[in-house]
Amino acid sequence: IFSVAATAERLAVTFYTNGIKHANKLGLSGASFAAIKAALVEEQIHELFFVANGGTPLASTFSFPHGEDTFTSLKLFIETQQQLEGVFDSAFLAAIHELAALHQPVLARIAGQIATVEAEHRALGRYIGGLIPADNWAFSPVLIPSVGAAPGIVKKAGYLSPTKGNSYTYQQVSTADNGVIYREPYAVGCLLAANS
Repeated sequence: IFSVAATAERLAVTFYTNGIKHANKLGLSGASFAAIKAALVEEQIHELFFVANGGTPLASTFSFPHGEDTFTSLKLFIETQQQLEGVFDSAFLAAIHELAALHQPVLARIAGQIATVEAEHRALGRYIGGLIPADNWAFSPVLIPSVGAAPGIVKKAGYLSPTKGNSYTYQQVSTADNGVIYREPYAVGCLLAANS
């Protein structure tokens, strides 16, 4: 589970890094730019967590279904972001179920903490893209049967087939951003226990 999650987070970091790199072409500025930058930082924090806790990324070089156009057209950027965050939401919901079945409630809660952040990214992307309403799901759908199914789905969608002109390699980014808080998992539970 952690290896698949680490891979997904590397894909997300790669996606958002290129969004920031091409912010001018995408028309990202002000609050929209800040939201994309915060998403990048959060995805990097998640990737570091999974790797530090035993996850081994399955890939570090990725492709995008729309290739270079992903980072020159805001419409394509948001479409890609919506697809990725939707798969990530589903994968973390599947992880909650699988970790609970393995009697790992703390890990299940951490997967839930990350799922809610991925859902925030999705809603912010819809807002940036002018999609109304930005928060259009009453329940996040579970689009995949298991965490193990996620790599096949992502590959079929065109994210794991790098070719010349459509090859993007993960590079770790700085997690410095004073606006991003609660940087450790399970923080609220720890705070509540400490105050009891």
